[in-house]
Amino acid sequence: MARILGPLPADASERKLLRQLQKQLPQPWVVLSNVTWATKDESGIVSDGQSDFVVLVPGSGMVIVEVKGSREIWIDQDGMWYRRGHDGEAILVSPSPPEQAMKNMYKLARIVEQKGLWPKFPGRYSWVVAYPNGIASNMPSMFDSSTMVTSLNLHQLEARIRHALTQRGSDGKSESFTIGVAEKVAAILTSQPFAVTKADTAANVQDDLELIETLTRQQFSALRGIFEFPHVAVTGPAGSGKTLLAIWRLQALVEAGKKALYVCFNKKLAESLRNRNPDLASNITSVDKFFMEFCQHPAISGEPSHFFKEALPEQAFGQAAMCDDDDKYDAIIVDEGQDFGDLRLYALLELLRPGDSGWVIFTDRRQDLFKVGGGDAFGADVIFKLYHNCRNTVRVNSATNAFIGLDEIASMPGMPAGEVPEITACADNRSMASKAWELAHRWSTDRGVVILSPYSLKNSCMADYPKGHGMSLTEDLSSMGLPGQVCFSTIRSFKGIEAPAVILVDAGIPVNGPGSTFYMEDLYVACTRPTARLAILSKTNEASEWFKDRIVRNGKAC
Repeated sequence: MARILGPLPADASERKLLRQLQKQLPQPWVVLSNVTWATKDESGIVSDGQSDFVVLVPGSGMVIVEVKGSREIWIDQDGMWYRRGHDGEAILVSPSPPEQAMKNMYKLARIVEQKGLWPKFPGRYSWVVAYPNGIASNMPSMFDSSTMVTSLNLHQLEARIRHALTQRGSDGKSESFTIGVAEKVAAILTSQPFAVTKADTAANVQDDLELIETLTRQQFSALRGIFEFPHVAVTGPAGSGKTLLAIWRLQALVEAGKKALYVCFNKKLAESLRNRNPDLASNITSVDKFFMEFCQHPAISGEPSHFFKEALPEQAFGQAAMCDDDDKYDAIIVDEGQDFGDLRLYALLELLRPGDSGWVIFTDRRQDLFKVGGGDAFGADVIFKLYHNCRNTVRVNSATNAFIGLDEIASMPGMPAGEVPEITACADNRSMASKAWELAHRWSTDRGVVILSPYSLKNSCMADYPKGHGMSLTEDLSSMGLPGQVCFSTIRSFKGIEAPAVILVDAGIPVNGPGSTFYMEDLYVACTRPTARLAILSKTNEASEWFKDRIVRNGKAC
């Protein structure tokens, strides 16, 4: 596997190609991501530039790889290059992809010569333009086939890169490009103020996510037998797969022709699950929304919290009692049961058909953010406990155990180790927002990055800084994973949802007591949301040291 140096690209097509480069290219090849420069030209004027990737091939030379993510790109009758825009319009591409790659090749070759004190470049050099989302109808007449890679030969990257170099000169040039020379060239291209530094790649994060999902599916397969009981409670810590088990159970019921309903407490979780499971969208809801629709949108009277916690469930119970059996459900699945309170649960139970109907309630007392009490085994004849965390990497899970100070929640055997959570103290809102944007850019993947805060957006450090590193902040969770979008949410609105990377901002030392805005339960929920990467940005050095000290004392998170 090739060594990767550089930040994770923000562009999805570049991340796609980087995954393939790391997967296909052998040691001791080196791939430099996002090489940028600002150097003087022959006239003494500073000019800058950027190359998507530089591949160093010991025993051969250097290849510049430029990536074009457009699905359609062509040379028109006027000899100009165009690409197809999102709305179908033709957009001029200038300079053309080959011109851009060629210019970068010569510029980087000259930089290497000058910085390395070589009279000539110590090897061969070439360029390739990659179109990972497109298929070429034919080669442009003025360009050799060695200069292009499309989706059809994306699985042949090693051969294509070798071929691009062999077309550029004799083997005599290649012999001088030794492993030592390649390392020196890599040092030159990563040692400037704009240096490309080591960072996680999309391939690393993607591998972690795929392994976690596989292990969770294995856990579900081992637990299928629990659903043979009609009324079941499943308790387990955050990350033990409760919501995945609930959705997979819902899918099995629907496919069997049953009238089934999944109900959670957090409306944002319900929205997220509907977006991710469109075929089940009509079977997924949040409890207060469901009762409002079931009771035909009654007027909210009195204190809203009392209305939704008591008055509305009582009305729903009364209407459910008068329903015909045919209008009731074969099965109801309750997620986040610790947040419901007894009255909501009684009303849902009344909506079950008599006889062999099914009831499953999933709970986690550690996530009792709203302090309603009860719910752990409500309506259940049998209780099953989940013990392993199969969402978070080992280091994120170990850090969470250290922060919360409860009995250790073990990672499921085989979980990826991941990285130690990044803890940073920030002097003010500006520096905290700047650090958050830096991390969001570094960790951006196809599945998204989320910034969480104990506070709403207008009261958080991000309020005055909605953009950074070419990315924009959004509170629309359906945008998670879209190019250039970073989702913001309060911790409580994100409960039950997950993301590959989570950046917790505005973090102080958690305090359970009157007047606190950041409870230990809030910290627990925030730290159990990321599957792969976690950062905690604190307001003070004291808070930062509180987190760091617990990680060090735990040992396993280091």
